[in-house]
Amino acid sequence: MANIKTMLGIDLRVNSVKFVEIEFRPDGEVIKNWGLIEVPYELVDKHPEKEEAQADALRKLLQTRQIKTTDAAVVLGGSDVFIKLFTLAAVPKDELLESIKWKFSEEINFPPEDALIDYYLLPRSLNAPSEKKEYLAACVNRRVYDDLERILRQAGLNLAAVTILPDALQKVFAPAIKKEPEKIITLMYMGKRTTNISILKDGNLEFNRELSIGGENITLAMSGVLPSEKGEIAISPEQAEQFKLEHGIPVSTGNYPEMGAAAGAQLQAMVRPALERVEGEITRTFEYYKGQTGEAAISKILLTGGSSLTINLAQSLSEGLGLPVEVPDHLQQQVIDENLPDRPALEKVLPRLSTALGAALVGITRINLMPEEKKNPGEILRRRFFQPQYLALAGVALLILIYALFGVRGYWLQNQIAAMQNKLKQYEPRIANLELLEKSTQEEQRRKLLIESYSQKRLSMPELFREISRLTPPSAFINVLNLTPEELHLNGTVFEDRDTAEDILSQFVLALSASRYFQEVKLVQAAQNKGYRQKSLDFELAAQIKIGEKNNNK
Repeated sequence: MANIKTMLGIDLRVNSVKFVEIEFRPDGEVIKNWGLIEVPYELVDKHPEKEEAQADALRKLLQTRQIKTTDAAVVLGGSDVFIKLFTLAAVPKDELLESIKWKFSEEINFPPEDALIDYYLLPRSLNAPSEKKEYLAACVNRRVYDDLERILRQAGLNLAAVTILPDALQKVFAPAIKKEPEKIITLMYMGKRTTNISILKDGNLEFNRELSIGGENITLAMSGVLPSEKGEIAISPEQAEQFKLEHGIPVSTGNYPEMGAAAGAQLQAMVRPALERVEGEITRTFEYYKGQTGEAAISKILLTGGSSLTINLAQSLSEGLGLPVEVPDHLQQQVIDENLPDRPALEKVLPRLSTALGAALVGITRINLMPEEKKNPGEILRRRFFQPQYLALAGVALLILIYALFGVRGYWLQNQIAAMQNKLKQYEPRIANLELLEKSTQEEQRRKLLIESYSQKRLSMPELFREISRLTPPSAFINVLNLTPEELHLNGTVFEDRDTAEDILSQFVLALSASRYFQEVKLVQAAQNKGYRQKSLDFELAAQIKIGEKNNNK
């Protein structure tokens, strides 16, 4: 109950309407509120009149007490619930539940498919080396749950748990039970009309039975006509109940001095058979338990319930059964909220509320006879849908979804591409114009560079002519001169003058090569000219113009 801060424990057994509100705090549990009322006993066997009366009484009780908590745990006992101990082999959870259901089917008086079952492993079996394990299991008819759920819903509450009376009482009196862990202790809840007996060994429930006897049996036994010194005294059941609450069980004539000795003795004699019947039923229950389990005698009885408030009852039962009978402290672990205005009244009736108190304390931690779909809705869905056929369908659906997503994505991308292509078509004329503009710009820049280069070279032409003139030998004649900004071509004739025509031509080539204006000077060809009497050579020269040198001399 880690996520639950407050819980209502409710007891609707027989004709009761009881609740206790518990707040769970870090330092312990606190009783915040309580309520107690009964519907007419005549409605016990009338359905749905009884349930409607209980729902109306509970709703009014909650309104009167100004209860805000909505989560509630209801306690069951008696013929409404079957409680058994089973020793079973260790098997998986699903198989274990089926085994327990099968065992219950031999005892329940309704169809097994209508059974709500819960169980838990007894603490003593947790570390037991044996392959056999002991389980406490409970079973209830689905109809009982439906009635409880309808009552609480009409009262504005949420049914969070359906627990059993032995678990509830064991939770309330856990400290007293732990003080004597090795003894066999009986928790006995004696109400007005029923008595529930839970026998525990080593703190584990061993046996549970509900008897159709209670405090009302003693009350009815005290009713009737009594002789006295003043005449006959007629006692109604209501007067008998009042006498019992005020004076208790008549264990001696001194209990009722106002009636006189004769009436007191007669009253004592009237009550004795009822007490013996109660003691006899309890004794037979103990003997049956011993016969079934082979255990030793019961060590003591812890008495609770409304009848435990009856003066001298615990003493009378102890003497009749030959066992210690104690009425334990009902607040061994809990405290009452200091702001509760009617705290003294609660302390007086707390034994009557022990089952409701235990239900609130147990909550959802032990036996919980709720339908599985209510307790674990997620687990039910997992079992229902995590089947191969559903998983296959889910896989197919997932693949279809993925394919659809990719299809939608592809369709979107196609639309985006088409839109981009349309935009590109719209921009194609502009792009073409830009390309033409870029080409025109590049061409213009190239022309500008050529013009600048030509202008620079053109400005140096006179120097080139002067250099050619300076280097040309006196005996050489230039017939053709082709000069561009990059190249020089000379065609001419050289005559023999002191030196041979060949030497003069060679000197001319060397002079051009040594010039700072020319490079890569080549004698393209040279041939003897026989048109003159003087020896001569026709020649053709080619050279490259040195641009850098030319620019350096601008």
